[in-house]
Order: sequence, then C-alpha cells, then structure tokens
Amino acid sequence: MRKFFILFISTLFVTSCISSKKTSIVSRSEILETEKKNKKPYKQLLVQWKNYSYADFHKVNNLEKEAESIRMVEVDEEIYKKFKKQALKIFKENGLYDEINGTGTIKILLITYGRWNYSELFSTFLVDTGYVLILPSSINVAYRMIVKSEQDGIEYKLEKKSSVKTTFHFLLFPLYPFASFSGAEKSVLKNMLYETIIDLVKMQENQILEKNNNKTTP
Repeated sequence: MRKFFILFISTLFVTSCISSKKTSIVSRSEILETEKKNKKPYKQLLVQWKNYSYADFHKVNNLEKEAESIRMVEVDEEIYKKFKKQALKIFKENGLYDEINGTGTIKILLITYGRWNYSELFSTFLVDTGYVLILPSSINVAYRMIVKSEQDGIEYKLEKKSSVKTTFHFLLFPLYPFASFSGAEKSVLKNMLYETIIDLVKMQENQILEKNNNKTTP
C-alpha cells in the first residue's frame, strides 16, 4: 500500500506541471524573408551545451553554496545530439551551413542555468517544497547562447538569452501534455537559433554594403 501511495504521488508530481517560455518569438514572416536573402554559408558548425545543474544551482540561490564553487557539466549525450541535429538542420535550411561549399566556422556554446531532471527534483525540490501539490511553486531555467563566427578573416560574436518557467501544482496535470518542459525548451532553442541566423544574415549584408561603399568612395 505504501509503495502504491509513493508511486501515485510521484506520478502526480511528474505530470502536475506546465512550462512557459520567456522569449521574443521570431515571426514566420521574418523567417521567410531571411530565407530569400543571399547568404554565404559556413563550412563548419560546432556545438557545445553545458549546464549548471539544478541540484547545484538551487543551493547557490539558497546561499548554501558559493557561486564560484559550482561547475558547468556537459548535458547528456542524447540531449546534446538532438540540439546539434536541430542546429544543423535549421542553419542548412536557411543557407548558412554547407559542409562542402561553405567557408569559415560557427561555434555555438549553449549554457543553461538550473536545468533539471525529475531525479534531481525528487531529491531536492520536492523535499524543500513539500507543499507543492497544495500551493503552486515554480522553477526557472535560464538559457544563454554565445555564438562566434569566423569567415574570410572577419570575426563576429553575438549572444542570446531566454528562459523557461515551470510551475508545479496538482490542478495543472490536465494541461501537462500541452505544455511540457521538453516542448517549451525545444521551442526556446529553436527560436534562439532563428534569432542567431537573422543576426548573422544582417551582419553579412552590412559587410557587403561596407565593401560596396569602399569601392565607390574616391
């Protein structure tokens, strides 16, 4: 009976949450407009994803640890591979990645702050907030994407930020299938990649304009 009760509470906790993203959504029209523009594709797209785990990060927020004492770690390989595949697909579809005819390199470093898994929540969050099934409680995960590009001897750096807020409460379980954390995260990362592409295309356009202006200047 006790095992059944624990299993019931665990299942209820896992499915009693909804996630919402905080980001400026790139419009479909802006994406279509960018796709039409001429671009100079890159030959290499290097991706890295590091995370400050929730198990460590929440201790900093609770003043149980110094920020300098926690370290970033690589995310699980499966999660990393999905993100890299998504990045390669989006850049290729938008004409900014061509491993055969492209030139130069793009390096994408994704850093997440407090990204969690359910195993961590059961040993930390659920213990610290035992009232979570009675009163709502939330966790925020911050995303920081640092992008460096190098092409024709010109270097360019940009940075994007976003976040996902997940609220836990037992009355939310009917909404879980429509607002899962994985779904919100995927949408946030996709949007950050599109923001990056738009900025890189603008950068290439500015370089062309600058060259043309230099040619016409006596």
